[in-house]
Amino acid sequence: MSFRRKMLFAFLGFVLAPLAILGGLSYQISSTTLKNNISEQTVQTLKAVDRNLMKAVSEVNTFSDFVLSSGEIQSFLKTNDTDSVIEFYNNQQSIAGLMYGNAQVDDFMVYSKDGELLHLKNSTVPPFGEFVLSPFYLEMIEQKGRPVWLTPSSNQEWSSNEESLLTQGRVIKDIQTLEDIGYLVMNIKIRLFDELFSNIDMNPSEELIINRRGDILYSLNHEMIGEDLQMDELSSLKLGSTGYFLTNWEDKKSLVTYIPSQFSTMQNDELILVSIQPWDVLASEIIMIRNTTIILFIVAIVMALLFNMLYLRRVSQFIQESLASMKKVEEGALHVRMREFKLKELKNISSGFNNMLTRIRDLIQDVKLEQEYKREAQFQVLQEQINPHFLYNTLESINALAAMNGQKEISKMTINLGKLLRISINGDYEVMVKDEIRHVVSYLEIQKIRYDHAFHFLVEVDEALEKEYVLKLILQPLVENSIKHAFDSKEAGIISIQGYCEGSKGFIFVQDNGTGLPQEALESLNDDKNERHKNLGHGMINVHKRLRLYYGMAYGMIVCSDQKEGTKIKITFPIKGENNGI
Repeated sequence: MSFRRKMLFAFLGFVLAPLAILGGLSYQISSTTLKNNISEQTVQTLKAVDRNLMKAVSEVNTFSDFVLSSGEIQSFLKTNDTDSVIEFYNNQQSIAGLMYGNAQVDDFMVYSKDGELLHLKNSTVPPFGEFVLSPFYLEMIEQKGRPVWLTPSSNQEWSSNEESLLTQGRVIKDIQTLEDIGYLVMNIKIRLFDELFSNIDMNPSEELIINRRGDILYSLNHEMIGEDLQMDELSSLKLGSTGYFLTNWEDKKSLVTYIPSQFSTMQNDELILVSIQPWDVLASEIIMIRNTTIILFIVAIVMALLFNMLYLRRVSQFIQESLASMKKVEEGALHVRMREFKLKELKNISSGFNNMLTRIRDLIQDVKLEQEYKREAQFQVLQEQINPHFLYNTLESINALAAMNGQKEISKMTINLGKLLRISINGDYEVMVKDEIRHVVSYLEIQKIRYDHAFHFLVEVDEALEKEYVLKLILQPLVENSIKHAFDSKEAGIISIQGYCEGSKGFIFVQDNGTGLPQEALESLNDDKNERHKNLGHGMINVHKRLRLYYGMAYGMIVCSDQKEGTKIKITFPIKGENNGI
């Protein structure tokens, strides 16, 4: 992918992605807030409707109380005197007012315990024998005079007309003995609730009364009464709870708010008040937020395209030309020059690039001259130095004379001294581990003769490690410190040198059985303090610092010492060319 496309996609990502996220979050937060606010308001409205509904039900209960306690009804049920009831119905204007005015009573029936029936209409109703076998009768007996309600979908036996009716049943008790003397069944017009629901100021909305199975028991649209409210979420509703949810109803996304109703029907079938409101009407304001975000998104894309045409293309051309010029410079063409660009910033960069090349070319010329001068100076110094080959030949001559005269110790020291000089004079920073081991062994051989074999040494190094490279002259100062400071003349000293490699690291251990280092000296060395302790030679500190400087802070030297068991030094260094040194 070209740089220009990368910049364009980066611009789109850094601008459009936050814009899309911000718009989405704003829409989501606004939607949630709107749902909460509308649902809380709807819940309060439904609670007011439920209170009015219970007030209307209470009026029906009051009417039925009046009927149950009237003397004519009591007399009829005790004496089966039908004429007294007809006279009661025709003369009691207060009952008629309640029936046809406030309570919306459509019809009522009175059964005596002997099976006599008083019915104000000529419609067909169940005979007493069927009535006492119905669940409605059993529920009335169980409630002991309290009202029992049937919904329009379950009272077909008591309602013969096409209008949806509620049915109330109650046991009639003797007001003197409280014994059951009859049964009252009343049909209530469903229009009882129409005025309550028509006054709800939440248009457009649909308010319903449903049972827990989802059957619609009441709707201002009477055609919906008896239908099933098709919503999957209803099955997860907890009875007695209040809440809301978004769902699809009649192919429209709608906000459904529900509360439990205080009104209950037969067998305490709990009812639910439901309000269904179309979401597109409620969310008109947040839809504007969504549309605004989409418009801003499109505007940002247009701006990105204009930015690409008017600015990014020039920057891309400048970068491509810069890369091409730098590649030529890498190949050694210092005569390259960039052209001038119209944009001020790009013009300054191209001019700076050209000036830098001119300066580099001048510096290279200066360095060449300086190197020529340095080479001449080094040659003059070498001319004045002692030829190392002459020094080695002289040592060989001393070795030959010592051997001829039987001085084996002198011969051995001369040979080892030659080995020491060879690695010391070598100008490289690193040597192979086996050469470093050979150097320290030569040093130990010389010191053994010097100290009259007062100590012994043991060398065990893996063959794999011997072929790796390590910083030279790091072991000799360590064994020198052991020889000078660690050994007690009363006991024979032992110096052990071990080495192995593990992964990308090499490890060399130098251990002696001497008197060990004091605690202060040990802490001074391991804590990298610059101060030199009196019990620490220059050599050990020098080795530690050289390892850190050459390989990095992850490598170096760790010293463990005990004044009874001696000192053990661990050297860690990288292998296989992974050093970070100079």
